[in-house]
Amino acid sequence: MIIIAYILTLSIGLIGAIIATLPPSATNLAVVKYTSDKNLTKGLHLAYGAALGEVIIAGLALAFGVLAKRIFEKHEWIQITFIVIMIAVGIYFLIKKTTENDSESSSRPKRFINGLLLGGLNIPMFIYWTAIFSISSRYVVLDKNSPWLLILCFLVGVFAGKFGLLYLYGRASEYMTSNFSKFKGTLNKIIGVVLIVAGGIQAIKLLIA
Repeated sequence: MIIIAYILTLSIGLIGAIIATLPPSATNLAVVKYTSDKNLTKGLHLAYGAALGEVIIAGLALAFGVLAKRIFEKHEWIQITFIVIMIAVGIYFLIKKTTENDSESSSRPKRFINGLLLGGLNIPMFIYWTAIFSISSRYVVLDKNSPWLLILCFLVGVFAGKFGLLYLYGRASEYMTSNFSKFKGTLNKIIGVVLIVAGGIQAIKLLIA
């Protein structure tokens, strides 16, 4: 029975991270673009950092999720700020010209830190993981008072799910770049449109709520 609880907890972290990473976001789009501009190996350095950042967010949500959710919902300006930033970055990518400069962000630590910041500063994920804990509570209780091995299984699942899907995004980007010559040239516009649409959807959700 204990082993089943550990496997279930690992699965919750794994599936939760995969679902969180599926929609277009700054993190997976960054991996796609970095792999297209550089190569898969360098893109995965960023993915490692992003996966660790997701683990940090999930861990903090485990300890302070309810408090963070209340603060986030009470202060709408935080949500508005993220929406504005998302749309602004989308506009930036739409008007940005593709360059062949390969000198920037060339060091492995810098790529890792960039990924860590992208994953760790995604504050709205606090609410997402808090919701995951609430939904999964009917099967297994996950909170700051849970056994440390249970928490570790959950966090390992989060890392594996996040990194695994980012790896697939990187592989897809590598394939598209190698087989479709126009993909790299239009990637900035694709990212720009996706971010603007995602920001618009978040704005609509905020207005409806």
